[in-house]
Amino acid sequence: MEIRQIVDINKSLGILWEHDQANQKINFPNDKPNYDLFKRNILNDYKEQPEGFLLIYDQGKVIGSMILRIKFNPYRQQKYGEVWYIYFDDSCRGKGYGTKVLEYADEYFKKKGCKYVFAGVSALNPASNALFDKLEYKRIRNILEKQY
Repeated sequence: MEIRQIVDINKSLGILWEHDQANQKINFPNDKPNYDLFKRNILNDYKEQPEGFLLIYDQGKVIGSMILRIKFNPYRQQKYGEVWYIYFDDSCRGKGYGTKVLEYADEYFKKKGCKYVFAGVSALNPASNALFDKLEYKRIRNILEKQY
């Protein structure tokens, strides 16, 4: 497995869009992906922090993606990392890739002076929850939803 920075976001938009749609089906099945909003958000964030946009390869093939953002928490007065987006092809899940990329993220954020890392994980994705639990992420918030 190899993690590489995206150097041309326009060439990678299609891959990231495919990953976003697949993630939506798993994590937010009631939501409808919106390409224009997705593209605008990706391009804006890429302008600010291109080094955090990553593709994950295995044997020369893209098998996943991850976006790491660095932010500042004004309440804690600390810089923190955010695992904003992580995706793997179905065939690659459960093989240890998630652990490796999150370890990469930890090192990345530590080198950038972050004091902690934040990740949002859907309650509808038990595999992701298990991965983050295994890597000692603690639940500090619950976001609840009630549908009508």
